[in-house]
Amino acid sequence: MDSMLELSVVPFDSGLSITLKGDLDQQAEPKIRSILNWEEGLGDGRRYLILNLHEVNFINSAGMALLIRIARTGRKRDYHTFICGASAHYQKLFRMVGLTEYVMLYPDDYAAMQRIEALESGVTGAGQV
Repeated sequence: MDSMLELSVVPFDSGLSITLKGDLDQQAEPKIRSILNWEEGLGDGRRYLILNLHEVNFINSAGMALLIRIARTGRKRDYHTFICGASAHYQKLFRMVGLTEYVMLYPDDYAAMQRIEALESGVTGAGQV
């Protein structure tokens, strides 16, 4: 494994989209914190965080815990977290560990952005974010 995590951040009007590439493990947290201190919110009135995992090769328990902390903090700091691009295997694990209580899963950035646009225009779906 041991594929160093790389991050690509794309801000949009109401949020941030972060594409992660590599392994999501214990070394990921300082790398993510270097670009985003999620405990302080997203800044500039942003309310949505998209984490694109389509290029993540491996997620261990430390990486899973990190995703949970980011998503739970989002609820407290009034931003919504979306995960897209996760493999079927990781989607299943996210459900098993309860991450989906805090995030919505989408196949890609486009689908997540469509949902955000719907939320921004006041359209909700079955009470879900």
